[in-house]
Amino acid sequence: MQLLPQYGLIAAIALHVVTASAASEWNSSTTYAEAGQVVSYQGQLYTNGWWTKGDNPATSGAWGVWRKVNAATVTPASTPSSTLPPVATTAPNTAQPSVTAAPSATAAPSTVKAWDANTTYANKGQLVSYQGQVYRNEWWTKGDNPAQAGAYGVWRLVGSAQPTNAPSSTPFITPSATPTVKPSATPTATPTVAPTVKPTLAPTATPTVKPSATPTASPAPTATPTTAPTATPKPSPTPVSGLIPARSLTLEQPGDVGSLRAAQLRSFNHTPFQSTGYWVQPGDVLVVNYVYSGSAPNKQPEIWLHNIDDDTWNYDTAQKIKLNVGSNTIVSKVKAAVYVAAFNTPTNGELKVELLSGGRVMPRFVLGQHTAEEWQQMLLQYGDAPYAELVSRRMMLTASMGKILRHVDDPVALMTLWDEIVRLEDEQYGIKPGQAWPHNPTPHRFHFVELAPYDGWMYSWQYRMATASDDGAIGTVLNSKKLKTDGWGPWHELGHQYQMSTFTWADQTEVTVNLSSAYVQRALGQPSRYETQGTWTKTFAYLNQATRDFATQSDLFVRATMFWQLDLAFGRDFYAKLGTNYRNMPAAQRPSGDEAEKQTFIIETSRVAGYDLTPFFTQWGIAVSGDTQTKLRGMALKTLTDPIWLNRDSKVLYQPR
Repeated sequence: MQLLPQYGLIAAIALHVVTASAASEWNSSTTYAEAGQVVSYQGQLYTNGWWTKGDNPATSGAWGVWRKVNAATVTPASTPSSTLPPVATTAPNTAQPSVTAAPSATAAPSTVKAWDANTTYANKGQLVSYQGQVYRNEWWTKGDNPAQAGAYGVWRLVGSAQPTNAPSSTPFITPSATPTVKPSATPTATPTVAPTVKPTLAPTATPTVKPSATPTASPAPTATPTTAPTATPKPSPTPVSGLIPARSLTLEQPGDVGSLRAAQLRSFNHTPFQSTGYWVQPGDVLVVNYVYSGSAPNKQPEIWLHNIDDDTWNYDTAQKIKLNVGSNTIVSKVKAAVYVAAFNTPTNGELKVELLSGGRVMPRFVLGQHTAEEWQQMLLQYGDAPYAELVSRRMMLTASMGKILRHVDDPVALMTLWDEIVRLEDEQYGIKPGQAWPHNPTPHRFHFVELAPYDGWMYSWQYRMATASDDGAIGTVLNSKKLKTDGWGPWHELGHQYQMSTFTWADQTEVTVNLSSAYVQRALGQPSRYETQGTWTKTFAYLNQATRDFATQSDLFVRATMFWQLDLAFGRDFYAKLGTNYRNMPAAQRPSGDEAEKQTFIIETSRVAGYDLTPFFTQWGIAVSGDTQTKLRGMALKTLTDPIWLNRDSKVLYQPR
């Protein structure tokens, strides 16, 4: 899902060449579930960036779901380099990319320095020459021979180190209306989208940062009577058994992720993954034994070999193997982390999986099981793995080794904070331990993963939240200090996992999600971004207009303050009560369609507040229907006389009780 401005999500847009006569007319009642569908409206062609229903193409705006297209500019869907990373089935706002030609990195030898094994190439895109060829680095590197990088290494061959008559062209994708701006430490409030998105020239592998070798002392000059002694190399650490992940696992049985998601009215399935701490290369052989006690599970557990670069909806490129009772031999087709997934209804017995042979150890920190010192030993011992992972009770983080080494400061503080953030977002929606299902926390974890080829910022989707490798993005996920003080992006993406579609009508997906970020920000003692970014000034300017129409208010953060004012006026448990009411609502009574969702929200928020909130919504430019007014009169609610729309974080003037 898209974050604005810095935490932008770029939608997967598979575009097709279509003529106006071939495109169907846009219909407000039709669900356009797949990205890249083309419709005509008022003589103009549009294509959608994500799931949509009822969003008028002509009023979609610069960051809306619909983009104007024509046959000359639309790129066929079969071109991989024109496809951006995917978004969720609930609508984010993102800019339509355009395909542009950019000069390649081929350059004359006089302009490119020779590769030096002792030079650190810290910035992506640096050029070097080596053995008559020019190479470009994709991430931080030192000592990696360009000629030996291979298809997925840090160096990319971009041409011969000979002058060319003219630069060749390589397609790249940039959002048409978005400046290429890296995020500052403090997000701005202007709704813009992600940094420039560029498809890679070849599949981008996760960078492996090699630890520098321990130098040996050089001998003294021969003229001296004696030579300096050669430095004693530092011995490799001896493997410590406690740092090697156990090969025998008693599986958690959290239940089917889809059923649990539906019961809590969430947008996406949690991850089904249970971490093993092992990874494989293509051709590696895993021998896995599976047994169970008690009654047989209704679904077999599965081994998933998952490469973190997979950005498909259901992890379509993962190798998935259902386990039969007894020994199972698996030949890996991919470079991937090894996970076990259990989808069964919990049984009265145990499901046990053992990796009898195969699998390579990767650093894996488990909160409550390992110390920060042990984590450092893991990184030293198994630093040649492509990935590392941190696991707590509620969260799992997976990233490339280079980013782990660069950003993880304190694994204990980091994962403890993540568990607290998850607890807070549970709390906001009335989900607490000890309550009856579905009002208690899900037994599944959330999963934040680095998507190495992704040049957007962050998004939230099926099974995971994903972050780009850009240090400004992934740093806020992996560093405990940044996560606490500058974590609006990660809090926001986690919020999409909680977002309730029952009160997220058209164009509000990127609005109501900010309830989660604002709630966490306040709970962690951080200043409100609505105050620091000047949003309240814009809010009150809008509310002071003679006429107001909430649907046409283009500033997403201004719209978000309307929802936030209900929390400020009626208490921090306001949305906990509202979420509980919605989950308790019989399925047949849940609203369907934008207008029904809007009117139901007016009714249910009034019920929770104990006041008829008609004056509040009228002030905000949301029409209260006659039928809704009739229902509100029949609820014997108090009359709202306080102008709660004047509340702000720094000055809560009205709290009716």
